[in-house]
Amino acid sequence: MTKRILTAACLLLFLFSLTACRTPQPTSPDELEALRPSTAGEYVYFAAKGSNTALRFRLPMDWSLEQADGTYLIKEDDKTVGTVTLDAATAHTEEMAEVASDTYKETAITTSTGVFKADGEKAAWYRMSYAYTDDSGKAQQITIDIKNDTMDQTAYKWLKKPEMMPIKDYHVTPSVSLANGNGKKTALIIGNSFVYERYSGIGPTLRDMIATGNKDCQVRVVGVGYASISAYANETASTYKAHIDDIKGGRYGVVFLCGLYSDADVTALSVIKDACRSSNTQLVLFPAHNENEARIEAAVAAHGDLTLLNWKARINALIDAGLTREDFCVNDAHSHSNALAGYVGAKLIYECLFGAEPPALSAESPCISQSEVDAKLGGITVPPTVLIESKSIYYLQ
Repeated sequence: MTKRILTAACLLLFLFSLTACRTPQPTSPDELEALRPSTAGEYVYFAAKGSNTALRFRLPMDWSLEQADGTYLIKEDDKTVGTVTLDAATAHTEEMAEVASDTYKETAITTSTGVFKADGEKAAWYRMSYAYTDDSGKAQQITIDIKNDTMDQTAYKWLKKPEMMPIKDYHVTPSVSLANGNGKKTALIIGNSFVYERYSGIGPTLRDMIATGNKDCQVRVVGVGYASISAYANETASTYKAHIDDIKGGRYGVVFLCGLYSDADVTALSVIKDACRSSNTQLVLFPAHNENEARIEAAVAAHGDLTLLNWKARINALIDAGLTREDFCVNDAHSHSNALAGYVGAKLIYECLFGAEPPALSAESPCISQSEVDAKLGGITVPPTVLIESKSIYYLQ
């Protein structure tokens, strides 16, 4: 009897050991060691071939990429330690054990982490899969497999939360017809001190263009100091709420919105979108010069149907074309946009609404004269620009 019990126990132990051998045994993410300093990495961009949307990853400096038939191998010291593929990986799915799955609202990416053992190998692998929707509305998925003994805490943190970004920005002015939406011929520019009359004067300058061009459109400017999109979306004080109530009530035909500075603002943008949708008001994202570029890109990626009229990018393009920051910014603690920057913004809105160059400013234009504009902007053009360097983009197919 004792011998039978011992034999059964040995058999159970043997079967358990076989099961354990088949089960992936990776290092837990919480137990991974931090082997790299936070600065030891570089940004790369993976995108589906033909897509204008890329995922930006920070990879360790000692990892390199090698193309292999529409995919990429990750190399370390000439050894293959990982792969990057488009769509969901199908190999080893039966042996997969899920570690985590997270959806990041500010980037609209679902990241799934799993582990598996490759055939004939003792070491486990990490599998990081990223599901997202690109700017054309197409669902995409990118998968990265990394050997467990290559992964560390720093690399795991970087791979866990990539950013989604548009690849190109050609500075083409979008068209927004006042006849569409609810048909109101009234525009609202809403933001903070960057739209004040005493700084950019964008409202008075735009009104002068509209009057001189004999166009039918009323313009209202609302600026609350230090206000961001989150404040307008979430604050209940009348300082903020009254303006959202006006939008919901259908007071405007189009809203030009400033105020992206944080991930919270990217999320709060949905509240403004809902307010516009309820009144059939057209919404245009209109970033001021002090706004966070990464948040602008995240908002465009997360809200594919959002019209972007990039005031900030146009000013920066003019600086790149030969002007200086001082030509557009007030010398104060916040580098407020001045009247020339306001002219650039007003011109963009005019072109967006009416599909034509604005006329020369009138002699009574209150913020800046046409001669001052010509002295600075005469002969300056804005060429198409690439948001991400082509050499940094790795296309998958």
